[in-house]
Amino acid sequence: MMKKILIAMAVAVTVLSACDRPVEKPSWFTNEAYFEEKNGMYDEIPVFPGNIVMVGDDYIDRGLWSEFYADTTFKNRGITYDATPHVMYRIDRIAAGKPYKIFVSVGWNDILHGTPAEEIVANIELIFNRIHKKSPDTKCYWMNIVACPTLDEAQLAACERVNELVEALSKRAGFTYVDIDSALKDGIADGTFSWDNGKLLNGAGYAAMAKALEPFVDRTSLLNPADKEDALEVSDYYKHRVSLFRATPLAPGHIVMLGNSLNNNALWTELFPMGYILNRGISGDVVLGVDQRVEELERHKPVKIYLITGTNDFINEPEVTAVEVWQRYEKLIKDIREKMPYSAFYVMSTLPLNPKTKFYEGFNDRAAELNKLLASASGRYGYVFLDIARLLSDENGDLRSEYTTDGIHLSATGYFVWAAELSKGNRMLRDL
Repeated sequence: MMKKILIAMAVAVTVLSACDRPVEKPSWFTNEAYFEEKNGMYDEIPVFPGNIVMVGDDYIDRGLWSEFYADTTFKNRGITYDATPHVMYRIDRIAAGKPYKIFVSVGWNDILHGTPAEEIVANIELIFNRIHKKSPDTKCYWMNIVACPTLDEAQLAACERVNELVEALSKRAGFTYVDIDSALKDGIADGTFSWDNGKLLNGAGYAAMAKALEPFVDRTSLLNPADKEDALEVSDYYKHRVSLFRATPLAPGHIVMLGNSLNNNALWTELFPMGYILNRGISGDVVLGVDQRVEELERHKPVKIYLITGTNDFINEPEVTAVEVWQRYEKLIKDIREKMPYSAFYVMSTLPLNPKTKFYEGFNDRAAELNKLLASASGRYGYVFLDIARLLSDENGDLRSEYTTDGIHLSATGYFVWAAELSKGNRMLRDL
């Protein structure tokens, strides 16, 4: 007991004295490359006073918040695996934009990391103190930690303790405590809201979460869960993401960014803030996985489709040839053309890798050969081939170091080069 009191006193002193000091970069990461990729993009794209900003960890990052409420004032600033030191490190820049509201969801990964409950709570207090100092008029909310079945007895006790302490803290620290746990835990436990004990929410889980947030965001959730079984099980993440797509409301006449993590991780709705972009990227997706999702895409009747895929086919199958991947690609192209002949269709080249990734060896030659096949078939199938790879490559044909965080995925600079190419002419206008 005395040890806990001393910890609490120490962290209280820290809270009182630390708000004026810049926050040091966190000392630990579960996935530093992913943090750098997402945080680098967030640093370059501002938040504005009218925004409702969703900040935090896994559940926030994976949510399609602007689609949930059909409102582009929502901005996603989530990073999967974030803990309180990571949110604290980046909260000043978010709060400096003086958004209308900030919702924070953090603490789960601290518990997994073994951080004491009192330290987690002190960090949460410091996060909100920093928000209030940067933007006194911003309305602030904390979403409590969901007690998932994956937690052991000690972790469940820590979860309960953090929630209890933060609820008490909220009454004196100028933020609202939001009970997400009550809305989700039973559905997670019985498999209604998740297939993996809460690590990934499905469409029904996010529908319950978005519904619970309605009184606080002053918006009505438009999610309508509509799951079905898919023949090709690409990954648990794929299953989660498709479930989420199927739950989102119809958005006819939109521009769709379709493909793998290169689309999944991009802030297309902020790079092109016209209000009619749908991100249909799935990290880890393969060509036939994209093909399996054409039906979900068709229901929106998109005015334009931008497709990029093929990377994970080569990564997952080191011996697969460019011709074999092209055969899969050709089926996908035919299916899109058959089901959506009215859509303007752009196929973007498969990007090369940089030597910093372990998957580099033998990849770029196959990707280059695939791109030649994609370019040569554009007239036959009626699509526009955009050679994004050429813009992002160095003199050796590798993905430029300054355009990538890990040799595969793009930095903010890389996305800006890509977006500039898409901006040419009327490409990102939906009126054909």
